Amino acid sequence: MAVTTELVAQIIEKIAPKSWAEEWDNVGLLVGCGSTPVERILITLDGTLEVIEEAKAYGAQLIVAHHPIIFRPLKNLRADNAAAQVPLRLLQHQIGYYTAHTNLDQSMLSSSQVLGEVLGLKEMKILEEPFYDPTFPLNRGEKRGYGMIGYLSKPEKLGDVWTRFLDSLRQPEVYAQPYDLTGVRLAGSLEKVVRKVAIVNGSGARFVQKALFKGADLLITGDVDHHAALDALEGGMAVGDLGHFLSEAPMLQAMYHYLSTEKSLQGIEIQVSSINRSPWVW
Repeated sequence: MAVTTELVAQIIEKIAPKSWAEEWDNVGLLVGCGSTPVERILITLDGTLEVIEEAKAYGAQLIVAHHPIIFRPLKNLRADNAAAQVPLRLLQHQIGYYTAHTNLDQSMLSSSQVLGEVLGLKEMKILEEPFYDPTFPLNRGEKRGYGMIGYLSKPEKLGDVWTRFLDSLRQPEVYAQPYDLTGVRLAGSLEKVVRKVAIVNGSGARFVQKALFKGADLLITGDVDHHAALDALEGGMAVGDLGHFLSEAPMLQAMYHYLSTEKSLQGIEIQVSSINRSPWVW
């Protein structure tokens, strides 16, 4: 049976159903046709013009991405509209674009889970589970949510935990590429003793209070602003900020392994983008 875009979508949605996405999100097949045959897939965090050219050179018929390319309403598809350039280029090259965003963040492939395993957390649990309406049957039994929280195997000083964590991130299999880690930030006393750690991939500043409530000594996330960092420190919790890209990039490798081991996709070539990286250079 030929592999199609729709089949790839169904395989991803087995672990990250579109119904899990937030109401404001835009997930699923955003550009293309479900019946298009697929021989090569490019996995990326962001759908930039450079990534589309990479997909074209690779011969990919489908891009599987984390971030949506159509997030706000497009008023037109004019060539002089910067917001329309990505979908126009995809259509020009006949490349489909599939997004798994907040639904993937809550799945078993989330970077929160991957990074928790990298740090060796024990007794990991979901940091924030969604509200379950007991009158709505489809909500029953779903094990999903944002972030993870767990325990180190033994108490360690913050400086030692952070050094060990960054060393682990440099090992193969965490990231598909050797990304630059020099932009990461840490707030807190290096002598602080850490036992309980919360991890949230992506923009995690809003989880500061949740992590404090759950008793975390350290929150590892991305996009933490000045005031959120102060709130965390005043509550007695340290904060490690990997930035948005580095906190989510482990999902690329996790998605690669998931799709590569799917029996119905055997014979399909899959590659993680080598172009897509953090936009920050200094």
